[in-house]
Amino acid sequence: MTRYNLGIVAEYFVLIYYLIRFYQPLHHRYKSYVGEIDIIMKRGKWLVFIEVKARKHGIDEAIVSGNQQRRISKTAELFITKNQRYTGYNIRFDLVIVKPYRLPQIIKNAW
Repeated sequence: MTRYNLGIVAEYFVLIYYLIRFYQPLHHRYKSYVGEIDIIMKRGKWLVFIEVKARKHGIDEAIVSGNQQRRISKTAELFITKNQRYTGYNIRFDLVIVKPYRLPQIIKNAW
């Protein structure tokens, strides 16, 4: 399996994991001219922007660089600007690390 395919499978696994926890999916692989967000979910008055990282083994210290965090944050701002109904919502950025044969490791409020 290629890295790309592994990433796609991991994203769907995380999507299902959040669905089981009663989150409502809004977008998968949301793209804009600024960047991309893997998954956008909603629960109550919370919008959760999720970055998924699939790893066969080990975790890098800087798994999501500062530059990537800024791109994701700016893309989230653009999403909210284009979807005014979410203006009053609380925002959270989650990092989810997926490894084989394990439940996803969710880091809430990763940045």
